[in-house]
Amino acid sequence: MPGQPGDTTAPWPLVDRDAALTRVGTLVAHGRGVLVTGPPGTGRTRLLREALARLRPADTVTGHRELSALLGQYGVSPRLLAIDDVHALDGASAGRLAALVCRGRVQLLATAPSGTPLPEPLAALCGEGTVRTVETAPFDLGGTARAMRARLGSQVATDTAARLYELTGGNPLLLTELVEASALDGTLRPARGLWQWRGPAERPAARVAEAVRRLLGPLDDEERELTALLALGGPLPDDLPPLARLADAAARLHRRRVVVAEPVGHGTRLRLRQPLCGQFVLAELAPRTAHALRLRLADALEASCGPHPAGATGLLTTALRVDAGRTPHPDRLRTAAEAALTRYDFATAERYARLAIGDPPRPQKARTAARTPRPVRTAQDRTGRKPDAASAVLLGRALSGQARGADAEAVFAALDVHCPDVLAARVRNLAWGLRRADAAAALAERLPGGPGHALRAAVALLRDRLAEAADTGEAALREPSAASAALSCVPVAAFARAETDGSTAALALLRRCGRLEGRREDDRHTHLAVGAHIAVDAGDDHGARLHLDRMRRTDAPDDTCRRLRADVTEARLHRARGRMPEAVALLRRAAAVRDGQDWFTTRPWTLAQLAGALAEGGDTTEAVRTLIEVRLAARHAPRYPLADDAVALEEALVLGRAGDVPGALRRADEVARRAAAAGRNATALSALHLTARLGRPAAAAERLARLAPVACPLGELRAEHIRALAGGDAARLDHLADRFAAHGRFPLAAEAASQAHRLWRDAGRHRPARSSLAACRDHLALTRGAALPGWAALPGPAAPEDRPGLTPREHEVAVLAASGLKNTEIARRLTVSVRTVENHLHRVYGKLGVTSRSGLNAHVETGARDAQLVGE
Repeated sequence: MPGQPGDTTAPWPLVDRDAALTRVGTLVAHGRGVLVTGPPGTGRTRLLREALARLRPADTVTGHRELSALLGQYGVSPRLLAIDDVHALDGASAGRLAALVCRGRVQLLATAPSGTPLPEPLAALCGEGTVRTVETAPFDLGGTARAMRARLGSQVATDTAARLYELTGGNPLLLTELVEASALDGTLRPARGLWQWRGPAERPAARVAEAVRRLLGPLDDEERELTALLALGGPLPDDLPPLARLADAAARLHRRRVVVAEPVGHGTRLRLRQPLCGQFVLAELAPRTAHALRLRLADALEASCGPHPAGATGLLTTALRVDAGRTPHPDRLRTAAEAALTRYDFATAERYARLAIGDPPRPQKARTAARTPRPVRTAQDRTGRKPDAASAVLLGRALSGQARGADAEAVFAALDVHCPDVLAARVRNLAWGLRRADAAAALAERLPGGPGHALRAAVALLRDRLAEAADTGEAALREPSAASAALSCVPVAAFARAETDGSTAALALLRRCGRLEGRREDDRHTHLAVGAHIAVDAGDDHGARLHLDRMRRTDAPDDTCRRLRADVTEARLHRARGRMPEAVALLRRAAAVRDGQDWFTTRPWTLAQLAGALAEGGDTTEAVRTLIEVRLAARHAPRYPLADDAVALEEALVLGRAGDVPGALRRADEVARRAAAAGRNATALSALHLTARLGRPAAAAERLARLAPVACPLGELRAEHIRALAGGDAARLDHLADRFAAHGRFPLAAEAASQAHRLWRDAGRHRPARSSLAACRDHLALTRGAALPGWAALPGPAAPEDRPGLTPREHEVAVLAASGLKNTEIARRLTVSVRTVENHLHRVYGKLGVTSRSGLNAHVETGARDAQLVGE
């Protein structure tokens, strides 16, 4: 790690620039010049310097005064000439430089901001291909996480990386300054092995302000006003009156890459490329000016969308008026609180629900600094009247979403205990907020048929009574008076039925619901989510895509629950087909949702799927580190056996791919036993399948014979795979590989073909062995980023004898130590003694030739880990 956070002399490690550096090296090797371009703050100069360091000595010009003296010194042999900000050259110097480049005396490496006009002679060189362009771009979400981890030296919480990515737009300059400043002021700090950000400081640091000024450049009054409006309103239509009159300013800021113009429907929407810049401009406005802008924007939005806008627009107009010191009518506040709940923005929902009740919120500074739960005060405390029930229910839901279940229960206790809305909210709080599933089940019995059926099924899932959950859906379908209840209950029941009986029975249950038209939006989306989930399990990718397409079309961008379900389900489809970059990107976005969980997914489950996808893509180091975050998230989640075993199964997969096959087998075996005992046959089958793939097919086949059958096309293939491995039947494995591929399960197809290759080879059957090997490679070619696991790796060159490989246990200890865990934490995680951990590390240091954890971290972080750590 190059210095401590906050050390301005220590450069950040260069990440996510390998492709650009390779491109520069290739162009130079072929005699081409290179122009490094990109938006401001994306590291053009840093990339150029790194490329020069990897090439050969060069003349470097950082200012243009010395360029004239250099231009006359070149002889016959070409030399590299590096020029920063080549666009600033005067015409005469640019002409002399271009002439030297054309005569082959100079090979030019230069930088210039993208979109900036070049002097005519240099533009001609680029046009004719003598000088080629290499782009630098902002980080994506994954790149932001990797850059922060490389700088900070250990794992960064997924939601922290997502928040900083959203604020900075992935701009490396802004990210660097914000991380360094936050580490200095303590808002970014490590806790339990994870770096976590508590939010921006009250006043931006000077270094952050300077970075913002560099990116924005000088702003005139209109540009400043537009930036402030976009900071207040987020993405806004360009024909909204306050923005329409600033069209010229918008065009200028768009050319300078401060504002992004996005086509939406038949219009265009404007947003800031880096929201942090907007927050800085807004903070510099005089309070009266900022209040006037808020009211002007709120009036414009209401004139455009109607006097009582709902959803995201209603939430925005309410926020603008409240922040300007105007308290809207309670009906407006309740609508805004409901919209905030759909976004999982529970703190905002609490604020508006309290205002609707008549309990003013604390000043912003006191609210954010408070460490203890705030007592619940309602209008009843001051007047003796019972609080407004609708507002109080919203308040209770907001408190429950912030893990303040006891406060939520106090709010519900003050209301009419017979009101269905109060009962339903109280059941949810008992089940998910207070983790009292049995009490929630008892209370759910008092609910009437409609909402009661769905909640009873969901609570039954939480209590690991899947047959009961499935039967609740069947009962709702049989009751003519409960037709509306079936629409919300059957998806939960089908989700349970897929676990107990398989996808065939689950899809049949869903089809009995009839058409989706006419249903509530939430019920329709839940039906589609469960249908897509089951279709992925069944290997019906066409059906899964149809459901996902309909889910995305009905997605509301401000409904976090819907987007979360769609992201997780689509990621499962990508993983199954071996498209790992797409799966990882979706799961990073889903895992960034910190609050809110239900029967469909939980945050630990989502994080565990991210770890599994990373491991399947070959990044076992980050996968193991992500498991640390999974463990921390699990401490705040209710006990949910179905989700808990899914998490454990992903952990087993990660450990197996990381080389700890004994640890992986142990966890898979535990999941298989628990799931079979609870009747969760699909999970038990998946655990047995992993056990067989990890090297114990005979034991898995023996227990498979005692497991209840699962009616699912892919489930049947997994069972066949177990039996084929147990029997050592290479021909059967070849056939299974083709069948897996027919369902689009190319990673499993490649694995089965690789296993068949080994069996044929060991039997001396070289021709079928070559055929299986070719099939394996063909299947892998249909994936994107998927890597064969070590237990099914293709034969390759052996590791050099002077590079002794690590044992699986040594490898796991090495990865955990490199992730920043202390010896005591590693010992507790692996259930061994601290002395055992120390002995493992001593052997690891000797084999890798390092003397400290920093040296170990370097080995784990580089490509050398594959040759040295896995020890295949």
